[in-house]
Amino acid sequence: MTRVPLDERRQLFLARQRANQALRDQLLAPDPHPLSPAEASHHRRRMVVKAVMIAMLVGLGVIVFQTVTFNPPTSIVEALLPRF
Repeated sequence: MTRVPLDERRQLFLARQRANQALRDQLLAPDPHPLSPAEASHHRRRMVVKAVMIAMLVGLGVIVFQTVTFNPPTSIVEALLPRF
């Protein structure tokens, strides 16, 4: 196996450093489109609606689970007897 020459290793290191710095600059850059007050209230309302929908779906899942849960009979006699 051949070793990478020193100058190529240095070039790879510098390229990696530049890429890391560019990524860091991009992540730390300020948001180019801040929300206006109307958009911010709409965004908050949308988040509340999503939270309510999730809560309703979870509640519905719990209700359906309780009503549809299969309880196998403990004996053949219990399975054959009519339920009153």
